[in-house]
Parts: sequence; C-alpha cells; structure tokens
Amino acid sequence: LLAQVSIPNTSSACMRAVLEYLYCGLLTATFALQPIDLIVLANRLCLPRLVALTEQHAVDALLQAAVRGTDIDGQVLMYLEMAQFHNAKQLAAWCLHHICTNYNSVCRKFPKEMKAMSPENQRHFEKQRWPPVWFLKEEDRYLRSQKEREREEEILRKQHTKRGWCFWRHSSSSPHVS
Repeated sequence: LLAQVSIPNTSSACMRAVLEYLYCGLLTATFALQPIDLIVLANRLCLPRLVALTEQHAVDALLQAAVRGTDIDGQVLMYLEMAQFHNAKQLAAWCLHHICTNYNSVCRKFPKEMKAMSPENQRHFEKQRWPPVWFLKEEDRYLRSQKEREREEEILRKQHTKRGWCFWRHSSSSPHVS
C-alpha cells in the first residue's frame, strides 16, 4: 500500500489550502501559498468556490503590493492568461482592467509580452485602453497648437517692445499740470 497520494505540480502549501477548504470551507493565506498555483489545483479538482476565494486573495495581495510601491504590472500580465485558462474569470477581469487602465506604462515595460497576448486580449486592450487613441491624438493636437500660440505671442511681444506706442510721450516733452 502507498502511504502517499501524488498530485503532480502541487506544492504542500496548495494541498494544505485545499484540505482546509474541504474541511472548513475557508481559505487561510500563507506566505508559501502561490495564488495562481492554488487556482490551477482548485480548477483541476472542480472547486469553483475555492477558485473564487483564491482570486480574491490574489487581487488583495496585488493591491497591497501596489500600495507598498511594488510594480505589479509583470505579475498581472502573468496572471491574466493563467487565470483565463484556469477559469478564474474574476481575476482575469481584474487583470484586464488593470492592464487597460495602465496601458501605456505596461506597454513600455513589457512590449514583447503585450504583443504575445492572445488576439482576443489584444482586441480588448485596444478597445478599452486608457487613455484611448483618440484622446492621445487630441492631446497631441492641443499641445502643438498651444506651442504655436506661445511662439506667435512671443513674436508679437518682441515686436511691441521694439517700437513704442504712438500715444506715449517722453517725460521731457510732457506739459506740467498744476
């Protein structure tokens, strides 16, 4: 008889979390517990409630890291397609929202990863990104026209300082009023 049951690609922290969930209906997050690994295992064992609890834990951990000043964009990118593949719909939606909200920053930091995303995700990014393309074009047009206006005002200012106003009189020629 075997004294152990082997579940491939499963850590002891994930298995402990599954057992606690099965016996108590709770998820207690530990430092060793990797949320995406638990989502994979919970999905494999057809435990949608545990997947949902783990999704919430993952989002909470990401938000806490962001508040501490940690850059979470790379982790969010990694979570996105894993979450989509393993039926973690809430986590996937949160990841999509985060990426779209921080689109320019994420694209600058992870251009290859963004191009490697599924076509469906890329369409979603293009449709939901902030700022949208039309906004960037309008902002660019506004900034160019503002610079042009400043240049024109500077030229006018220089022209006015070179010639005096016609109704000004020099102090030596002005009559004294008593």
